[in-house]
Amino acid sequence: NDGATILKSLYMDNPAAKILIDMSKTQDDEVGDGTTSVTVLCGELLRAAEKLLDQSIHPQTIIEGYRDAVKIANARLVELTEDHGSNAKLFHEDLIRIAKTTLSSKILTIERS
Repeated sequence: NDGATILKSLYMDNPAAKILIDMSKTQDDEVGDGTTSVTVLCGELLRAAEKLLDQSIHPQTIIEGYRDAVKIANARLVELTEDHGSNAKLFHEDLIRIAKTTLSSKILTIERS
C-alpha cells in the first residue's frame, strides 16, 4: 500500500505523471512517509489547473494563484503554531502526539495485511 513503491513500478511518458512520480520519490527519500497523500494532493492540484486551462486562464496566472495560496496557507499555519519548546511537559506531550500520528498509518497498514 506504499504509494512510492506503486509509482516507481510504473512507466509513464506523460510529463505530469513523471512529475508526480518524481515528487513521490522525493517525498519518500526526504521524509519516508506521506507519499500517497502528497501524490493525491498534487494530482488534485493538477486537475484543478487543467480545469482553469480549459477556461483559457493563462498558465502563469494559475501558477501565481498557487503561489499566493501557499503564502496564505503558510501564514495561517504560523498563526496556528504553538511553541512548547520552553515547557518540557507540553513539549514531551507534543512529541508523543506526533509519534502516535506518524506511526498510526504504518501500524494500520501492517494490521490490515
